[in-house]
Amino acid sequence: MSNSTLTASQQSIIHNCLLDLRDSFAWEIKSFLPLALDSLLNSEGFGIEMSGIYVSIDEDQLNIPDYLQDGMAFEFVNEHVILPLNYGAKLINDWCEKNAIDDREEILLKCQRLKEQYGAQQ
Repeated sequence: MSNSTLTASQQSIIHNCLLDLRDSFAWEIKSFLPLALDSLLNSEGFGIEMSGIYVSIDEDQLNIPDYLQDGMAFEFVNEHVILPLNYGAKLINDWCEKNAIDDREEILLKCQRLKEQYGAQQ
């Protein structure tokens, strides 16, 4: 599977999901992207108000959306894209390489670990 097999709509959902996680913040949290990556590294999904990334291997069944049977789901404003875990990890890594700004080295290290954990190809 490659980016060219994703529709423009699917690419937009994934991009906007990751962008929202990167740019959203809370009182002492300057970005939710590192927290989302930490959750994925623990085989757990992560979501905020408008976006989330969920994995079918999450031990907490309540954290898995009903539509997700197998793989990784990117969700943005009630739309979602489901991909194999390894491809989802690769897309996260590729997106972060192009779009990570704050804590770039830390984020890229987490992305590399995520790719290794989920068996993503280079």
